[in-house]
Amino acid sequence: MASYTPIKRKLYTLIMPLDLENKRILLGYKKRGFGMGKYNGFGGKVEANETILEGAIRELQEEACITGTNLSYHGILFLEAIADATLPILEIHVFTVTRWEGEPAETEEMRPLWYPASPDYTGSVAGEKIPFSQMWEETVEWLPLLLNAYFGKDGGVEHGKQKQLVHHVTFGSAMNPETGLEDVWHGMLDNYFVWVEDEEGMPKLEDWKDEARDDWVEGRRKKRFGL
Repeated sequence: MASYTPIKRKLYTLIMPLDLENKRILLGYKKRGFGMGKYNGFGGKVEANETILEGAIRELQEEACITGTNLSYHGILFLEAIADATLPILEIHVFTVTRWEGEPAETEEMRPLWYPASPDYTGSVAGEKIPFSQMWEETVEWLPLLLNAYFGKDGGVEHGKQKQLVHHVTFGSAMNPETGLEDVWHGMLDNYFVWVEDEEGMPKLEDWKDEARDDWVEGRRKKRFGL
């Protein structure tokens, strides 16, 4: 039986700006640092002196030059690099934003670009599909589901805003296609996804305190270790 050791978590945010009228999503091309060469939403580490929501608003302003005025909370990603036991689990809190002040602008870290968010993620111009091949592996799993909740045949804005997810992913290490180097945050192994309303007894995630999130992810890890 594999050994089991509890692991620390590190708080992050991830914000996906949505243009509801034109059915578009704003993604950022990472120009430097962790995730360089990939497309993603906007976000980063939550500072010690701020709430998760405050951290999300700050990161959006720093990376995309817009100030979100109506963020909707959509859940938590727990990302675990099992190839390096010294690394914390990344606990990433996901938001969308549909109203903001200012206009998206390029920064030293991110280049913002609009992409169609219709169910097939394509538009009328060749090459303007969402660049899933240049996104993190777990994002390719959950982002289409969230966009479908907003823009799909059976979706809608109010329906989309109510959706909350939990996604626990482990990585075994693989080559990062953007750098050509071995990377412990690649090589997806376990991939557990659930909409909150589909898991019996699970409360809305904004009610989860730090200890509740710790209990949930440790419970998932123990199941994987067979304990």
